[in-house]
Amino acid sequence: MNILTLLDDPLFSKIVPFEKSVYRKQDVVLEEGDEGQEVYFILQGEVQVRSSFMAGGGKLSAGLARLGENDFFGELAMFDGDRRSAEVIALTDCEIVRIDGPSLIRFMDQNPEKGYFVLREIFMNLVRHLRQNNIRTKTVLQLYLNESAA
Repeated sequence: MNILTLLDDPLFSKIVPFEKSVYRKQDVVLEEGDEGQEVYFILQGEVQVRSSFMAGGGKLSAGLARLGENDFFGELAMFDGDRRSAEVIALTDCEIVRIDGPSLIRFMDQNPEKGYFVLREIFMNLVRHLRQNNIRTKTVLQLYLNESAA
């Protein structure tokens, strides 16, 4: 069981509002700093997760992740209620399901046998991203230390 199979579950559909949307290439799906607790599940297409920062007197944007079919994003804000930590842009035409986060949490609380699998999927997704970020951090640190030593 995963988030995708839940979309066909009548109990899930009754408790958790969700909406399928189509995004065209280069459409902004989420903006960094936006409020919202929805989780987004990619049915088709690819998106880029990126973050902006100030450097050298200008604003730069860095790609953090490239996500595709069966990936999801927005789970951080679902749990902590904080603003969106990154921008998400469609790299191709996409079909994406937007799931109401607080209702999803309520569904998992009320249906622990199904909620376990959803939480496990979210957890495994976070672990994968954390490992990727560890590799990036190590690479940047190595580059910085090599440059400083030269």
